[in-house]
Amino acid sequence: DLAALEGYNAYKAKLGARVEPYGVFWLSIKEVLSNGDLIVSNQPELGKRKVQKITERIESDLVFPATRGTDIERWHAMPGIYVLITQDPKLRYGYPEEIMKFEWPHTYSYLLKFRQDLLNRAMYKKYHEESGHPFYSQYNIAEYSFSRYRVVWKRMANDIFAAVISQHKTPFGYKAVIPTDTTSLFATEDEHEAHYLCAVMNSAPVRDFIKSYSSAGRGFGAPSVMNHVGIQKFDPNNKTHQKLAELSKTLHALKAENKLSDIEKYEKEVCRAVC
Repeated sequence: DLAALEGYNAYKAKLGARVEPYGVFWLSIKEVLSNGDLIVSNQPELGKRKVQKITERIESDLVFPATRGTDIERWHAMPGIYVLITQDPKLRYGYPEEIMKFEWPHTYSYLLKFRQDLLNRAMYKKYHEESGHPFYSQYNIAEYSFSRYRVVWKRMANDIFAAVISQHKTPFGYKAVIPTDTTSLFATEDEHEAHYLCAVMNSAPVRDFIKSYSSAGRGFGAPSVMNHVGIQKFDPNNKTHQKLAELSKTLHALKAENKLSDIEKYEKEVCRAVC
């Protein structure tokens, strides 16, 4: 009975990071210099807004691997791009310009080349212009964006495809993976809790329940659709919760090794545990 799944959700889903225009904030890494700086190119061809294509040296501190909806499969998500995050996650607007100039001067000079494009964004005008926040301020980026673990799922789809992400090894060190705004997420500091949530989300009963009230398309996996799913707070002493966490970890490992024949068996166990 799907109605039994309705209830209070102990977790608040969030939308992934808004890092647009893509042509400014999505980067390809051309080279890692000996001091750790990067040679990057922006990717105007990926966005709708026409901006100049440049290759530039910037510091690596604010560059992160990112996962889009298209990078997520059930039990597996790999970063598909790199993004420049200029937002202070605590303040929730761009790092103050004096800090940016002092800490990351190359990054600041890169951003200056797009100053007018960035000031013209509707998102900037709506959320940042009145307060006079830096011209490179972004949106939907806060401390939860950098949580140790995030359960991410495709926002635009006809089914739930969820996976656990944490850090990723890049050519310039281990970095948090940033989910972009074509994903939704739950954030947690606890690995078992993340895998418990992922198992619940990927289970057939929960997916069927969400399909019963959310129509396929842009909003199918929006954060708001999780408000009705009665997910209990993870309890490390609850054997069923622990079992779901272990099953999700196993399924992530099987998916990474492409052992698809075993996946179905473990997914059935997930369904039984969720029921």
